[in-house]
Amino acid sequence: MKLNTIAALLLTASCLMATAVSATTLTVSNNSNVIVSQDTDWSDFLNFQKFNPALGTLTSVKFELYSNIAGSVTLTNYNDDPADVPVTLDVSVFLNRPDNSNLVLISASLFNTVITVPGGGGSGGTSNSLLAYNSATYSGPGDLALFSGPGSINTLITAQANSTVFGDGIDVQFATTADGYGTVTYAYTPAVPEPQTYGMLLLGMGLMGMLARRQQSRAKQA
Repeated sequence: MKLNTIAALLLTASCLMATAVSATTLTVSNNSNVIVSQDTDWSDFLNFQKFNPALGTLTSVKFELYSNIAGSVTLTNYNDDPADVPVTLDVSVFLNRPDNSNLVLISASLFNTVITVPGGGGSGGTSNSLLAYNSATYSGPGDLALFSGPGSINTLITAQANSTVFGDGIDVQFATTADGYGTVTYAYTPAVPEPQTYGMLLLGMGLMGMLARRQQSRAKQA
């Protein structure tokens, strides 16, 4: 096979390699810090590492938000007769951008039930706990720019509880706790090597082809 034919084949192979690289989508994930469990309502910050543009072109940003939520209610009935008391307890966890617009929202119901409480100062209650989760993905230019670059970014996280109870002569005590943490996943197309890189690759592979040809010639002469 002639040298120029080998070079042509190598050039074609390198072009195919470049096309494959540009069409590939890769991901990189980073975990945030953890906000320890505490009584709602509270606000704090989750810190996420930004995307490194040297890796390639960012195409989307996915946020996953987690919160271990626990809540309880204690009821005391000061009426003479037993009472069926409807109670609800919900927790919302918000993850917001620095401009306070929402990134991810968790809405979790701990309980929605009716508790029968004995009369004459009798008491009753219920409790529940769960791991709440939600995610959201963004690909708009504003978010891609906001989460790209050196360093990290602080996102505001807030946990709020909302409760209801119905019944006269009923004393109610709610207790709710929540923590918070998250993961960000960046999807990107990897950077394509500069033409000089492929030139060096072709040069090296061309030299290998020449050496192989010389070895074949020597083998024929022998």
